[in-house]
Amino acid sequence: MRILVVSDTHLPGRAHALPRGVMDALESGPDAILHAGDFTSPATLQHFELDDAFVGVSGNMDPGDVKSYLPEERLLELGGLRVGLLHGDGPGRGPDMFDRLATWFSDVDLVISGHTHSPHLVIREGIYLFNPGSCTDPRDGSPPSLGWIDLSGDDEPRFTFVPLGAREC
Repeated sequence: MRILVVSDTHLPGRAHALPRGVMDALESGPDAILHAGDFTSPATLQHFELDDAFVGVSGNMDPGDVKSYLPEERLLELGGLRVGLLHGDGPGRGPDMFDRLATWFSDVDLVISGHTHSPHLVIREGIYLFNPGSCTDPRDGSPPSLGWIDLSGDDEPRFTFVPLGAREC
């Protein structure tokens, strides 16, 4: 199972369109498409909703019509893993943020979040904490990025960050 993970698209505020790398990833036929919030417009949400594999949550910057349509968090079963999906909250990166994420959901294997605009993969208390970064508005010197999770093997999940280069928008 190949899972595309995107967050913090912030369209049209941070860019005029989805980066070509995101469009290519969407067109590559992932088994699941997860968006960890901050679409910032219903039009951006529609890009993702065209695919039946899409699951998303709302973020702190989403307008009311997106927030009323998408929940703030979800629990999913993907490839044998229990996955918590949320945008996130509070101050940026740091030990406290990872502790909050690790305890946000009960009995999960993986928590996917956004909000910081910086990619990370951390393991806390046996839980994978994965953030794909932002494809349009990166922070902490990170390039624009998206993430992939490969659950095809018999081993542990494989996580990949895909840098999108200099603002492909």
